Amino acid sequence: MKWIVLALVGSALCTVGDHLHATCGVLEYRHVFFWDQAWWVPPLFMGAALAAVLGCKPFLDWGKRTGEVRRPDARQLLADGLGFFAAYAYTSFAAHDHPNVTLAVLVIAFIVRVLGERRPTWLVASCVALAAGGVLTEFAVSSTGGFHYLHPDFLATPRWLAGIYLHAGLIAGELAILML
Repeated sequence: MKWIVLALVGSALCTVGDHLHATCGVLEYRHVFFWDQAWWVPPLFMGAALAAVLGCKPFLDWGKRTGEVRRPDARQLLADGLGFFAAYAYTSFAAHDHPNVTLAVLVIAFIVRVLGERRPTWLVASCVALAAGGVLTEFAVSSTGGFHYLHPDFLATPRWLAGIYLHAGLIAGELAILML
């Protein structure tokens, strides 16, 4: 049941964030079905939410071996979820004209969160892996022609995209502790 909830909540939140991207001129879908998005967007985000949490497993195992894993509390989960959604929303409004600034803000905010909250090494490594995998996945999906970014500059994606995934990695890692 917890995996179904993760898939549904992850899909809903990411679909809202993606809707902001679609309506603010960040990306465009070839065949719009509903809410400026293609029909396959919510199911894609269901899979993405599950993959993000499951992808933490080898890093979480590393953290367990080194004694760096601590159970997150509700405040941490809420902060990480809001941090991810704030990064998503920020890129909807700030990314068009200043992609370098957008990337810098996302990375600096991530570093401040990691250092300020003394995040463990395994979690940071997992975030970096998710950022790389997320960009590569979006490149692959956009290569099918179903959608495209309006201002791509790295692998058919905007250079700041990895910054969103860094923030997504924090909530994915915390959820992995609770679910795996």
